[in-house]
Amino acid sequence: MSTILGIITGVSLLFIAIFQQGGFKIFLSYPSFMITFGGTLAALFISFPLPRVFNVMGILMQIFRRDIQPPSWVIALMVRLAMKARQRSLLSLEEDIKTSGNRFVRLGLEMVIDGHPTDFIRDVLETELDFVQVRHRGGEHIFRTGGKFAPAFGLIGTLIGLVAMLRSMGGSASAENLGSGMALALLTTFYGAMMANLFFMPVAEKLRSRTDDEMLRNRIIIEGIIMIQAGINPRIIERKLNSFLPPDIRVAHYQTILRSTRRMSEL
Repeated sequence: MSTILGIITGVSLLFIAIFQQGGFKIFLSYPSFMITFGGTLAALFISFPLPRVFNVMGILMQIFRRDIQPPSWVIALMVRLAMKARQRSLLSLEEDIKTSGNRFVRLGLEMVIDGHPTDFIRDVLETELDFVQVRHRGGEHIFRTGGKFAPAFGLIGTLIGLVAMLRSMGGSASAENLGSGMALALLTTFYGAMMANLFFMPVAEKLRSRTDDEMLRNRIIIEGIIMIQAGINPRIIERKLNSFLPPDIRVAHYQTILRSTRRMSEL
């Protein structure tokens, strides 16, 4: 919702400002747009492999996804799995591998059930975490690079327009023609700044924020899986995993899950 709200707010305020300054017609220049957009696109093709640039639309759709599960949800899951493992056995967690929609949880539980040592499990999960971060940063880097190139090509377009305007100046050039030519030249700077600050950089920041949230969630999963394998008390697991979060958003899940388990056993 924040993404959609930001787009609607930014575009609406921009349109209102343009209408108050004389309408869209004076802000339209196809040559300026081609220089700014075409130059930025060409620079991205030069900077990155072709498949990565073509995957930009898929990456862009990530900002409209629903937010990933919050850390409190992950902590509740780890506490529930720890209680189940203590009440039954680690082998009972095999059922959760089939039902879990989280690939990181499935990978960790599979290694726990297979009896791999703790150091091996931690090494595999942290390696997986590192390369997930690398893949996510790659998409962010494309948009951040576009945010750097767009204003630069806007300035290039402005210089091209100024050169053309100055060459056409002569004895018959009027102040009105000079003002019109200057306005046309400055449109490329406007397009470049708008593309960078209303599209490329906000998308890059959104992707970075999502990556940070996912890295936190996965770090909680790693610690939770390791403690479940060690047979640590679920209450201690909850306290340890809550230490990843600020005090104001920490939630106690142990007693809630315990009461729910008791009610199920009574039924």
